[in-house]
Amino acid sequence: MSRVVLAGGRELDVSTPAGRALSGCGSVAVVTMAAAFRRPDALLSRIGAWARDLSVPHVVVSAVRRSDALDPDVSGPITDCDGVLVLDGSPAHFVSAVKATPLLEAIVSAQRRGADIVWSGAAAAAVCASMVDDRGGALTVGLGLHDGIVVAAGWESWPRDRRRRLWRMVPESVLFMALESGAAVHSTAEPPVLASSSSPDDWTVLGGTVEARRGGTTVALENWQPRTR
Repeated sequence: MSRVVLAGGRELDVSTPAGRALSGCGSVAVVTMAAAFRRPDALLSRIGAWARDLSVPHVVVSAVRRSDALDPDVSGPITDCDGVLVLDGSPAHFVSAVKATPLLEAIVSAQRRGADIVWSGAAAAAVCASMVDDRGGALTVGLGLHDGIVVAAGWESWPRDRRRRLWRMVPESVLFMALESGAAVHSTAEPPVLASSSSPDDWTVLGGTVEARRGGTTVALENWQPRTR
């Protein structure tokens, strides 16, 4: 069964739950779109080090602009992978660049055929119907792959006044999940893509610090436990 993971960042740090979420995959496609404005050489070096630490074969889907996302050849390698890592970066750039493109469809199709997908940081915010814009902490329109949730990444760096302002914006019917850098949750909803997943029971914490609220009240998410024989 495939797994959809939302991470708070530090997805290329194997000391974090987010960085280890794709361990065990036979091959991983790393999508760079949200990280388009980072130094490309340094980013490729970090991706390579992360893959070596996990002993996971990988391919980099080097997409930096909408024209790349519209090119089916760019997203083609995703078809052959059983894991996809969508890097952190700019949520506004990510949404504007991938919405209604072959790249986004390739990621969604990979999940539907059983691949594990990790959306990290900006990408985790972007998959929601209402996206947190990190430039000011307001809500704007996301990609809508998950309805009923709002995700804020890198929560430890948010000032208290911005936290309170965001809490007031989130509708009471929506599950709000604040993920510190390196934290990760995964969906237990069926199906986990294009799903209304506002129930706390639909999400399990893989590790790290996660704050969840619904209707202004703090709610508890279940912690993941490895299966025992």
